[in-house]
Amino acid sequence: MTVVVVGYDASPASDAALAWAAREAGRLARRTPVTVQVVYVRDMNDTHLDARPHDEVTGIGAWSLVERAAARVRDLAGSAVTVESFVEYASPAAALVGFSDGADLVVVGSTPRGALREELRGSCVLQVAAHARCPVVAVPASEVEASAEGSLPGEQDVTAEPRPVVVGYDGSAPAGVAIDHAADAALAAGLPLRVVVAWWTGPMEWAESYAVAMQPRAAAEAAAERTLAEAFGRVEERVVEGLVVDGLPVEGRPVDVLTAESEHADRLVIGTRGRGGFAALVLGSVTHTLLRTASCPVVVARA
Repeated sequence: MTVVVVGYDASPASDAALAWAAREAGRLARRTPVTVQVVYVRDMNDTHLDARPHDEVTGIGAWSLVERAAARVRDLAGSAVTVESFVEYASPAAALVGFSDGADLVVVGSTPRGALREELRGSCVLQVAAHARCPVVAVPASEVEASAEGSLPGEQDVTAEPRPVVVGYDGSAPAGVAIDHAADAALAAGLPLRVVVAWWTGPMEWAESYAVAMQPRAAAEAAAERTLAEAFGRVEERVVEGLVVDGLPVEGRPVDVLTAESEHADRLVIGTRGRGGFAALVLGSVTHTLLRTASCPVVVARA
């Protein structure tokens, strides 16, 4: 049994997350039984930030919203998927982290920097991604535009080249977890897998004030090629057949390279160190930035 948890609060970002979770559940249901848990989480201390009528975020109103959301998942995912509804009055991040215990995937909506409520939602996404006990998918609000045109967010034109599952790989333990998840997800979705190894010879921003020597370009590119070969070997050991894999070393800062790759990806998979401490430090600067800048859903897999 595969359990997909989706956080919902009736915002455009959570609408996008809901539709993405339904699409993914429908795909996974071809191979295994799937349950989608739609969780409406409301922190009652911040209702003053919400322009909606009070009765829509409390009591019967909350259950009405989550039941409508669950009905939408049933319509989009199909009858093979079991859908459950929950209403939680707690910190959204804490509630979703709690639901992640026993889940296979947690899906949340993400928004770019903007108004206060969007900043709070962004903070929630960071906290869930840093502390959840399973992979977390952050779906940008822009994904909901596809559903307005009659298709699910991320659903692809069958006549076009399929968009790949893109994974960033650098040879680290978190990257290994990410590539394992990406390979499994691509195989389940019937999508190609693309492995991206970013290499950069200049000093990182945090080290620019120090006399950091430029690593020779030839050595850096050769190291990236070796890392890419290592990634291919890992995928081949995990997936025997049925998965199309390609990859490339790309010169540039990892965050810039992966942001560019996200423009043509079904999803972007990245690894993180694990739980504990301040979310931004746990996630690392690249993951932290990609959660706000990527054009496609970002999957954070924890080592």
